[in-house]
Amino acid sequence: MKKQNIIGVLFVLATLVTSCTQTEFNAIPLSKLMGDSLISTISIAKLDSIYNTNIDLYTDTASKKAGLFTARLIPNDTSNMVINGVITSSDIEGNIYKYIIVQEQGAGGRAMKISIDAGSLSGIYPLGQKVSVRLNGLYLGKYAQSFQIGTHYVNLDKAKLDTLHHVNIYRVEPGRIPLPIALHAIHAYGMPNPAAVVADTLTIAQIRATGEPLFNKLVCIKNAFFTGKGADYGLPAPIKDADLIFAPSTNGIGFPQSREIQDGTGSIFIATSEYSKFATFKLPSSSNRGNITAIVGWYNDKKPTVKPTSVTAEIYHQLTIRSIGDLGKGFEAYHAEIKK
Repeated sequence: MKKQNIIGVLFVLATLVTSCTQTEFNAIPLSKLMGDSLISTISIAKLDSIYNTNIDLYTDTASKKAGLFTARLIPNDTSNMVINGVITSSDIEGNIYKYIIVQEQGAGGRAMKISIDAGSLSGIYPLGQKVSVRLNGLYLGKYAQSFQIGTHYVNLDKAKLDTLHHVNIYRVEPGRIPLPIALHAIHAYGMPNPAAVVADTLTIAQIRATGEPLFNKLVCIKNAFFTGKGADYGLPAPIKDADLIFAPSTNGIGFPQSREIQDGTGSIFIATSEYSKFATFKLPSSSNRGNITAIVGWYNDKKPTVKPTSVTAEIYHQLTIRSIGDLGKGFEAYHAEIKK
């Protein structure tokens, strides 16, 4: 009898648990599967104006304000510094390595390069992924006069002697953020949407005249073509027929190879890594003219007197195409040719 009573109690409890268990839920909206954004507290432009610095002891030991290589802490003891944007970079074809680009959406939005010490970042932050970036504790700095987010890195391979104080001055620059720290700082939310990645249509003349507000932004240049020239100290220069590819080998040195393009308004360089999947692809001939989409870069490591808006024959811009597919409308014949 006692055993039957225990069984009866267990049956009642099981019935109550079953009757109280909800088996149907409202579906989670697709956009909410990866959470919500953090609240934006600062724009990239404002961040630049507050924390960018020209203190550069290495480049010019006398003035100490050359502004080519810098790093300045975004402090932890202030309120949250958060920017929101969409990933416009992709490292799938190997021309982008160990960094992502976050571009603010909407009119007037700017873009930021974030250096991360990890490869295959598109597996974590794919094209079109929305992210919130908490910047406290990271560094805003310049590498060859182009600003980016990273860590405080002292380059021990780059030193100059301060003859007044008889000490070596090492180059300070933004270094790559360790992946665990990056994962804590960069919060992805929603589902990736490549359609959210929109390039600004600009001429080469406009790109060269605009300066820092365009750094790291995705742009589309129409009626553009490759001239078949490379670069020699920032000036277009003829190259050998054997080098009429995107990026000949540098024998392990690893610097990007520059190839000139024009659009009728000016001249600019596209820079390609020899480790990209399309490094050995032949350059399109000048008869192939159309839309070229690229990320705007800048590299000036020697001349503090040159500013991003300086009018100069030398070209300091380095555009980066993410894949061979960034050669768009007008390059159909070229794509058909390289597939043969």
